Amino acid sequence: MARVRIEYPQEQTFFRHEMTLRITDLNYGNHLAHDTLISLIHDARAQLFISHGHKEIDIDGNGTGVVVADLAISYRAEVFYPDTLTIEIAFDEMSRKGCDLVYRVTKASDGGLVAVAKTGIVFFDYNERKAAPVPEEFKQMIADVQPVAQA
Repeated sequence: MARVRIEYPQEQTFFRHEMTLRITDLNYGNHLAHDTLISLIHDARAQLFISHGHKEIDIDGNGTGVVVADLAISYRAEVFYPDTLTIEIAFDEMSRKGCDLVYRVTKASDGGLVAVAKTGIVFFDYNERKAAPVPEEFKQMIADVQPVAQA
């Protein structure tokens, strides 16, 4: 069976977010649950927008936000309670109505790779209920962001 391969764009980290695992983030194997990782990268994405004065649901102040069109994750290592994770985000593959966000999840204590993920986001006019062009506010956000120094 072919495995999902996600390459993190080296030296293109635009946002870094840390979070400590909660006991409720574990599954019956006593390690980070796969569905919780999806929630953690969602939280990091929301924090990315908030850090630039935007909301995922309304980036331009006129009701244009994002929807996740696709998601892929490649799990690389277990993590346990109460490990702290670092989630880095890079932008990739900009198109007329969306882009990819690529996530690198590492263990804060030693930098060990936990997972690499990708979400394809599409900009969405929540008033019209249809896909929308990339808002100028998002383009400006990307232009203004300086890459974060590698950890």
